[in-house]
Amino acid sequence: MLKEYYYWPKMSRDAKHFVKKSPTSQLAKSHVLPQGLYFALPVPLAPWEDVSLDFNTGLPRTQRSKGFIMVVVDRFSKMAHFVPCHITNDAS
Repeated sequence: MLKEYYYWPKMSRDAKHFVKKSPTSQLAKSHVLPQGLYFALPVPLAPWEDVSLDFNTGLPRTQRSKGFIMVVVDRFSKMAHFVPCHITNDAS
């Protein structure tokens, strides 16, 4: 990916050296081979048994000072609920 935007002599060697020395890169790599196969999630048998949750942030504040949206999606029916939240809301 680096080659798409940049070039310098011995760039490949420098990139390999950086990745080899980076603790974050080493933690992200799997050192056990094979890593395994991906499996699909089991299909839910009824609505609202299995839900996903996500937050959309960085939105402009509304008149009621809601600044982000909590999105809850039911995997069975694909129904989504969008809950406006205050920026000060947290896990508690």
